[in-house]
Amino acid sequence: MISIPSVAKTERSDDMRNRFTQTVVFILYLALVGYLCFGNGPDGVELPKALFGIPFDKCVHFCMFLPFPVLGTFAFRGRNFYRTLVLFFVLALIVSFSMEMLQTPLTDGRRVTDPWDLIANFAGITLGVLVMIGVGLCRKFR
Repeated sequence: MISIPSVAKTERSDDMRNRFTQTVVFILYLALVGYLCFGNGPDGVELPKALFGIPFDKCVHFCMFLPFPVLGTFAFRGRNFYRTLVLFFVLALIVSFSMEMLQTPLTDGRRVTDPWDLIANFAGITLGVLVMIGVGLCRKFR
């Protein structure tokens, strides 16, 4: 006899596949952030000095940490959406601060710790959290 998979079982396997994919994307994202913080970068590439009047490296820091709470919350969502979001907000702040403080000693002075980088990181993390709060509200009222 041929058994037809139940809808609930199919939805569960789809959810597991989505969660696995989101976890892999989050891990790849963390590897990219690590490379951007500690890597040399390509030689001979001239980057712009500013973007809309904001120093370009600060824009990079902002954009680099904006996805952290978004990707983390989707990849590791728990029973309580907002508790998971707060967890990834705190985790993003810890990672941001740690990477910034470790840049100078681990790169032999090629990169230096800059308080403005921390502010740009915090701004990106905060906007990512605000985006996820909006997602949570949309889900709630759907």
